[in-house]
Amino acid sequence: MDLSYTVAAARDHRQDEDLLVDDRAGAAPLLASPGARVHLVADNAGTELALDLALAGALLEDPGARVALHLKMQPTFVSDAMPRDVWRLVDRMHDRGGAARALAGALQAAFEAERMTLLPDPFWTGPRFLWQAPAHVREALAAATIVVLKGDANYRRAVGDALWPPETPFEAACAYLPAPLLALRTMKSDSVLGLPPGLAARLDAEDPRWRVDGRRGVAQLGTPSRQTKPLD
Repeated sequence: MDLSYTVAAARDHRQDEDLLVDDRAGAAPLLASPGARVHLVADNAGTELALDLALAGALLEDPGARVALHLKMQPTFVSDAMPRDVWRLVDRMHDRGGAARALAGALQAAFEAERMTLLPDPFWTGPRFLWQAPAHVREALAAATIVVLKGDANYRRAVGDALWPPETPFEAACAYLPAPLLALRTMKSDSVLGLPPGLAARLDAEDPRWRVDGRRGVAQLGTPSRQTKPLD
C-alpha cells in the first residue's frame, strides 16, 4: 500500500502466486499468544497504517497484550508513517462512526493505559543496518514476543542489503535478532533469501525485473540464535 509506488496498484492484490514465501501460519501463534508483546515497525501511512492499527486493535483484545509501534520521526519517502499519522487516522476513524469509531476508542484507551506505545526514532530513517541499531532500540525489540517488520527498506536493513544466494534460509541473515521477526515486504530491491529451490531461476527467465518491480512480496519468519551479527 505504498502511496509513492504505483506498480502494485495496477494489479489485483489477491494474486496468490505473487507471495513468494508465506510464513504467516508460523507467526500467528506468536502474535496470538496470551500476553504477547508485539512490536510493529511501520512503513507507510494511509491505508497500510490503517490496517496496522486494525491489527493492533485485534491484538489488544487480549487484556494482557501490549503493542509498540515503531515509527519514523520524519519521512524519507512521501508516505512514511509518523506519530501524527497515527492520530490523524484515529481521528478519522472516530468521525467515521460504527466499527471504525469503536476501534478508535479502543486504541485511544490502550494508549492511555500504556498498553499501546508509539516509539518514533531517527534510526528508522538512517543508513544503519538492524544489528547496528542504538542500544535503546535493540533493548525495546529484545522485549518483544515477535517483531513485525514492514517494508522493502527495512527488509534490506535486516539482511544487510546484500546479494545473498536466494535459496539461503532467511534465518541465516537475521539470526542475530533478539526476538522472532516476521518480515512483510513488497519487493523493490535485489536482496532476497529463503526462496524455494529453483524459484529464483524460473523467475529470472520469466521476468528479469521480478526482484524490483513491486509485483511480488514475501512474508518471512526468522528466529534468533546466539549469533550477534549476520553471516559475512
